Amino acid sequence: MKLSTVSKLAVGLGRPLALCLLGLWLAACAAAPTAGPVAVQSATPPGQTPAPTAAATAAPSATASPSAVTTLSVWLPPDFSPTDATLPGSTVLADQLAQFEQANPNVVVQTRVKAESGTGGLLHSLTTAYNVAPSVLPNIIALNRDDLAAAAQAGLVIPLDKYYPADSLADVYPFAQVLSRGNQGQLIGVPFATDVQVLAYLSYVYTTSPLTWTAVTTGTFIFPAADPAALTLLNEYLALGGSVTDSTGKPTLQPDNLAAALTFFRSAREAGLLPMSTMAYADSTATWQAFRQGRATLAVTSAHLYLTEPNPPPAAVTLLPAPGGKPLTLAQPWSWAIVNTQPEHEAAAAALVTWLTDPQHLADWTQAAGLLPVRTTVLARWPESPRTAFADQVLAQAQLPPPAQVLSVIGPVLQQALADVLNDRATPVSAAAVAAQTIAKP
Repeated sequence: MKLSTVSKLAVGLGRPLALCLLGLWLAACAAAPTAGPVAVQSATPPGQTPAPTAAATAAPSATASPSAVTTLSVWLPPDFSPTDATLPGSTVLADQLAQFEQANPNVVVQTRVKAESGTGGLLHSLTTAYNVAPSVLPNIIALNRDDLAAAAQAGLVIPLDKYYPADSLADVYPFAQVLSRGNQGQLIGVPFATDVQVLAYLSYVYTTSPLTWTAVTTGTFIFPAADPAALTLLNEYLALGGSVTDSTGKPTLQPDNLAAALTFFRSAREAGLLPMSTMAYADSTATWQAFRQGRATLAVTSAHLYLTEPNPPPAAVTLLPAPGGKPLTLAQPWSWAIVNTQPEHEAAAAALVTWLTDPQHLADWTQAAGLLPVRTTVLARWPESPRTAFADQVLAQAQLPPPAQVLSVIGPVLQQALADVLNDRATPVSAAAVAAQTIAKP
């Protein structure tokens, strides 16, 4: 998942420019595919009767008047589309939306897919429409960590405390608790799922999880060394206790911890475990593709890719190796937020969010979609299996990466230090010193 922030569109555009933007926006909306009311698609295998859940048997009251029809618009990223049956979890989500409509006959749910980030993406579209074409705004939107913070800062989404008392989210893992709160401590989103960075390894080569660097002794190890955010190196740096901001919030790097992290990769390179081809991999998708094709014994990738692989190799996944056997993983969670528009529909929108985040509903969908839940009560509804044990281990050690504004500063510097060390242009100590000095420059 990509990390990005977008500022709120400036207010006070001139009338001609505003009219022009409005026309462009409405034309784009007319061309964009809209799912409309979701069709009922059964996610239950033939011959089986789904067990009723508390949310399914006791539907929330979504409308105040029995005769009024409320249309709820929901914006989602492409990976969560309930209308693309080729996606894992699509039919499960479509079924849950249809069940909500059945339980609330006066509510119609419409879904629209937006790019995850960038121009035309979820936050960009939300920001633009808020000032130019508010009539096309959604009621509910799925946002990643940084976009949720930006939307809350710009006043695009509403606080949710009146709909969700503090104890109602007490089962959320600590890293996602941080995500759901804004700067003022208000609840700005309801976290529902996450992807995490993991180490995939061939289980017939490593019979136990290699949780330390000393346990990585054979085979070929690859990771996204061309990642501009340098998340793999950052993972090791943080596991060593490194900090990315000082007491004032300014980006910083500690040379001793960074040198120690770089040493792990240099040692793997010198031992013949880390090929220079790792410098060609820019993301988890690339490393997973190489791993499943048999070009690596161990690969840093994402849990989502492993969990949704239809023909996986004989592999297992675990946390990235770390010093002292105290690994962590960087998580990229998603939350539901209610957009600051149509106050008369806020209660219905909250009812739908409550429905979708019902523990049994989330358990069914996260399993099908190949994502990890962010609540202990949801994971408890996963069946006992190696994947459930893996999820429990990973979620207990997960933490959020630095905010996008920090990552955009330190990421390229870390990536350069890593490239210099692997290409023998610098030692871990000298590369770490240069990186720290670069960040410290005013």
